[in-house]
Amino acid sequence: MTEDMYEEKRSDHLLRYLVRLADNGAEMDVTLNVSGTTITGTLIGNVTYLDEIQRYLKTNHSDLKEKMTTFFEKTADKFQKHTDQDEYESGYIHLRDAKILEERGEKAFAGNLWRGKLADVNGFSFGAIRVKQSERSRFE
Repeated sequence: MTEDMYEEKRSDHLLRYLVRLADNGAEMDVTLNVSGTTITGTLIGNVTYLDEIQRYLKTNHSDLKEKMTTFFEKTADKFQKHTDQDEYESGYIHLRDAKILEERGEKAFAGNLWRGKLADVNGFSFGAIRVKQSERSRFE
């Protein structure tokens, strides 16, 4: 058994199922615990992630447009082909509007897209944690 296969088997079977649902178009807010760090956002699939990262790069890094377009299109086609055949698990989880929750509040990523190893997720819950506007001052 290879290391990748071992790690895939270590990941939570329910979370793997939710990732497969996302790969087939479902989106849902989740909160993840990854090695003691809390990350919250909207769970999205492989193809959606690639489409959005490509759009982000085209908008914010037009100098990379030509180099990256072909790569992302080919990769998205590969993911879509395998997803259509319901046989592929990338071993990664993708979030849109991702935020790391820290003692001092939320920290958004540039582009707000996050990709992590599914086997590294220690726990998860449905829904996103949101700091109320009235409580933000406590964290700033």
